Amino acid sequence: MPVKPHDDRTHELADRIVTSMTDLAGALGRLNDLIAQHLGIAQTDLLCLHVLDRAGASTAGALSSQLGRTTGAVTHMIDRLEKAGYVRRQPDPQDRRRVLVEASAQGLERIASFYEGIDARSRRLMAALSDDQLATIHTFLLSSYEDAVEECDHLIRQRGR
Repeated sequence: MPVKPHDDRTHELADRIVTSMTDLAGALGRLNDLIAQHLGIAQTDLLCLHVLDRAGASTAGALSSQLGRTTGAVTHMIDRLEKAGYVRRQPDPQDRRRVLVEASAQGLERIASFYEGIDARSRRLMAALSDDQLATIHTFLLSSYEDAVEECDHLIRQRGR
């Protein structure tokens, strides 16, 4: 049963926030698609590079889980990214039988250059906010991220039935 807000004004603001989140997700998806096109890679390839940038070197199996793609599809993606110079394979120092995939510094720098404008505008916007406001926004974004991951996991479990 949905939780009822205390007043219509709160309900209206919550609706506007949810709509803004949907609009933002769409705009960021479009931005990532355009960046991927400029780089000559697929949008999923760009997402893989973001994952490697944040998490560091990873196995193909771990990337498969994080990206929601089959291991075969991830292997082909790694082949494409390696050929284009965005990633390299290396033996796992902890287990020589495993191979780790690592994003190249040059590739990550090239990708980062496309985000410089939005990063600068976001930082200018944040400079006008108080530390308390920024902390609240950060908490909201982290919780929203966790909710999205949970929803992805839920959809994956449903698909597996």
